[in-house]
Amino acid sequence: MRILMLAHRMPYPPRTGDKVRAYHIARHLAAEHDVTLACVMDDPGAAPALPELRRQVGRVEAVAVPRRRQRVRALLRLAAGESATVAYFRSRELDARVATLLAQPLDLILVSSSSMAQYVRERTTTPVVMDFVDIDSDKWLQYGRELPAHTAWLYRLEGARLRAVEVAAARRADACLVATRAEAELLASFAPWAPTTVVPNGVDLEYFAPPRRPADSSSIVFTGAMDYVPNIDAVRYFSDAVLPRIRARRPDTRFVIVGKDPAWSVRRLGARPGVLVTGAVPDVRPFVTSAAVAVAPLRIARGVQNKVLEAMAMGLPVVATRKAHEGIDARPGEHLFVEDDPGRFADVVLRLLAEPERRAEVGRAARRFVETRHSWPASMAELDDVIRRVTRHTEWGAPTWPPTPPQRSDAARDTRAAPRVHAR
Repeated sequence: MRILMLAHRMPYPPRTGDKVRAYHIARHLAAEHDVTLACVMDDPGAAPALPELRRQVGRVEAVAVPRRRQRVRALLRLAAGESATVAYFRSRELDARVATLLAQPLDLILVSSSSMAQYVRERTTTPVVMDFVDIDSDKWLQYGRELPAHTAWLYRLEGARLRAVEVAAARRADACLVATRAEAELLASFAPWAPTTVVPNGVDLEYFAPPRRPADSSSIVFTGAMDYVPNIDAVRYFSDAVLPRIRARRPDTRFVIVGKDPAWSVRRLGARPGVLVTGAVPDVRPFVTSAAVAVAPLRIARGVQNKVLEAMAMGLPVVATRKAHEGIDARPGEHLFVEDDPGRFADVVLRLLAEPERRAEVGRAARRFVETRHSWPASMAELDDVIRRVTRHTEWGAPTWPPTPPQRSDAARDTRAAPRVHAR
C-alpha cells in the first residue's frame, strides 16, 4: 500500500517519548509498504540523522522550523484565538509538500499527534488513522490546575483550544488510536462516537536489556527531556520533598538526573549535595544500569511513561507516583511500586537500597511484564488490524468482498462536513 504518515517531530533518533512510538510505527509500515513520512524538524541538531531515517523508512519530507520563531508564533496565534500547539507545528512549506502528496494516489494516511491533523483537512477521501497517542489537551489542563495562578489561565485556555482540535481530528478520522485504556476512556468522554483502538507503546527489548549483573550502588536515576514541564516539576519535587528524607538516613545516596536541555531550575539542582545533572548523553543505559532504583515522581502526566517501561525492561525496580503509573497495567508491589506521599515514597526507595535481593526480584518481574505486555511486535499487530479494517483489506493488497465500510456512528457521519483545523 501507499501510505502517507504525518509526524509532529522528526522521529529519529528515537530517544524521547514523542519520537519513539512514531519511529517504530514508521519503520514497521515501511517494511511492507511504500511509506512517505512528512514531519516538522524543530531540533537544529536533527538534520544529520536524516540519511539514516531515510535508509530505514524510505521517503522523508522533513521541514526545518526555528524553535524560537515557532514559539513566538504559537503565543501570537493563541492570542488570536487558535491553539498554540497547532500553530507551533504549522509550516507553509510542509503544508505545500503535503498538498502535493495528497494529490497523488494514496491508500492510507496515518496522523501521529492531533497537531498534525491540520495538514489533512478536506483535501482527500483517503482513509485516515488518527494516532492521538495521549490526549494532549489534558496535559495543558493539568498544567492549569497544578502550576502557579499567574500562568495557569493560559494553560487552561490552550487546553480548551486543543480539545476542540482533538474533537475535529476524531471526526475526520476513520479510526483513532491511543496508547492506553485510560486515554481511550478520556477520548470517549468528549468524543464518544470516535472509533477507538488501544495500541500500547512498546519497548525495544534487545536495546533495553538487563545488565549481566544488577547494580549494587546508592544511585537513584530519573531519565527524560529536562526542558519538559512535567519532568522539571518531577525532579524539583523529588529533590525538595523526597531526597532529603532519603539522605537523612543514607547520606551516600546520589540522585542522577539524565536528560537533554535541562532548564535553569533543573541545572540549579546540581549544586545540591547528592544531585548530579548530566545534560544530554549519547546513551541513557549506562546511567540506568549503574543505578539501584529508578524513580518517576511525576505529578503531571498522561498516557504511558516510556521512562518507566524502559527502566522496567532493564530489570530496574521503579518507584512511581500514581500519575506516572496510570497508563501502565503493572501491579504495584509486584512489578513496580506506587506512592504519592513523599514520606512513603522515600521509605520504599530506602528499603530497595537496603535489600538487593528484593531489587533483583522486582526487577525480574518488571522485565517479564514488559516482555509480555509491551513488545513492539504485539503492538504493531494491533495497528495492522486497524489498517486492514479501514482500508477494507484482509491481507495487504487483497480487497475484502463485499467490502465492509468502517463503522461510524450517526453522530460521526453527521459531522463530517464540520469546519476543520486549517493550516493557514
